[in-house]
Order: sequence, then C-alpha cells, then structure tokens
Amino acid sequence: MTKMKFAKIIFILILLFPFYGYALEIEEEEILLRPRGPRVEHIFLEQESIIAFFEVTDIDEYKKLIPSTFSMPEKPLCRVIISDFYKMESGPPFLEAVVAILVKFKRPQSGEEILAWHPLGMSVTSEEALWGRLGGFPKVLRKVTFESHTNKYVGISYARDGNTPTLKLTLELKKGKPTQDEKRFLDFVSPIPVLTIDRRFGGKVISRGIIGGGGVKHKIYECEKVAPKIWKIEFGDCSIEYPKDPKNYLYRLGIGKFITGYWLKQKVRYQVQYKEE
Repeated sequence: MTKMKFAKIIFILILLFPFYGYALEIEEEEILLRPRGPRVEHIFLEQESIIAFFEVTDIDEYKKLIPSTFSMPEKPLCRVIISDFYKMESGPPFLEAVVAILVKFKRPQSGEEILAWHPLGMSVTSEEALWGRLGGFPKVLRKVTFESHTNKYVGISYARDGNTPTLKLTLELKKGKPTQDEKRFLDFVSPIPVLTIDRRFGGKVISRGIIGGGGVKHKIYECEKVAPKIWKIEFGDCSIEYPKDPKNYLYRLGIGKFITGYWLKQKVRYQVQYKEE
C-alpha cells in the first residue's frame, strides 16, 4: 500500500469516527467528496412538495441509524419529503428527496433536550446543491421526479443507475380537512427543526431551521386560509414503495403506518439557515 493511499484511508477514518452509526455503506464515500465547481448560494422563491409522516417498526435499526451525538426519542418517526424547487433567485432549480428520522438532542450550553429531524439521505438533481454536504447534509446526485395529476402527486427518487426507483411516494388527495388526530400530530411535529452535523469543524451540531411550510407562525393546516397567495395545501393519504434492499433506509427502518401527509405549494423567499446549537 502506498503512503498516499494509506494517508487517504486514515483521513476518511478520522472523518467517519465522530459519525459512527451515521455512515451508510454505499453512499458514505460519496457524501464525503467536495463538490466540483464554484459554490452557489441558494435562495429559494417557489417550491412544490409532498410531505409524509410514517411510523417505523424496526426499533433496533432505528437506534443504529442515530448518530452518537443524538439519542432516541420517545416516539420514533420517519418523515419523507420530495420537493421541486422550480423557481430560484440564486442557484439553479433542482429536485430533492429526503428521508429523515426524529432524534433527541441535548444542548451543551443549557442542558435542554429538544427534538429534531435528522436527515439520513438526501438525493438532489444539481451539482450546485451538493455544496450542502459541507454543512452536514448527506447529499448525493441522483435522478428525482415530481408528477402532478388530477387527484394525486407522485415523487420518485432513483438509484445511481437512473432507472431503479429507491423511493416512490404517492399522495392521493382526499376531500375535507385533516382529522383532529392529524391536527394534533401536525401541531407536535411542525415546530421541530432540522439538525445536521457539520463535518468540517469537529462535528458541530447545526440547526437548519423549520422545513415543511408555515414555520412556527401558523399551523400548517391554516396557512392557506391565512395567506392564500403564499401557500396552497391539500391533504391526502400517502403510500410509499421501496426495494427490499438492506442498504435502503426505508427498508432498514421498516416503514409502518402512515400518519398524515400533504401537498404544499409555497411562494416564499428564504435561505436554509445555519446556526450552531
């Protein structure tokens, strides 16, 4: 083994050590690579998303997927989002598919424990979007599609070959408002921020803010009523498909009962925040 190759292996091991349990075999080396080309600051203007929440059945695997920086929440949950960022002020339009799990984090300064969404996998369709890797987003370059039909929305994320679906999320629209149980659940999960681990600076935990529409100002199911020119939201029943592959996050988690989900069209100018916890 050459000295150069040995040094490279040691460097990767150093990077991986703080994230034991975070690494995901087939993609880990990929998300460690520095993106090619110049960095582009992304400023979002309009997007369309499918957002769905599921219970999980394999608690042991869930625990294995939680980085050591975080801990197990009382209620394990999985959130799946497929978005089409079709209008940007800065940065090219792109699509994105995200699989995230609920974790618990203890703030080092105050000792306060908070809940957070931690992304396990993120597929994006532009190389510019890969710069999010440097802030802890586990992004890989993949084909992602978003289809709008009369009564449903379909988002698909594909494997490296561009032909094999690794995730298909379908939202069948339903009439009426969400149930009281759904509203209570949404009130619980909507204010929860996204936390990533910044690999550049010793594994600092970074808050990326609230993702999923509405933020903390409005209840998600009231956003359209409050500001119809900004938000359009339709609720529905979600089904999810994925291969029986031990390297697939959804298969490892054992996706269980669908809880609630919605289609969101949002016209808001924003940037993804970066705030050290």
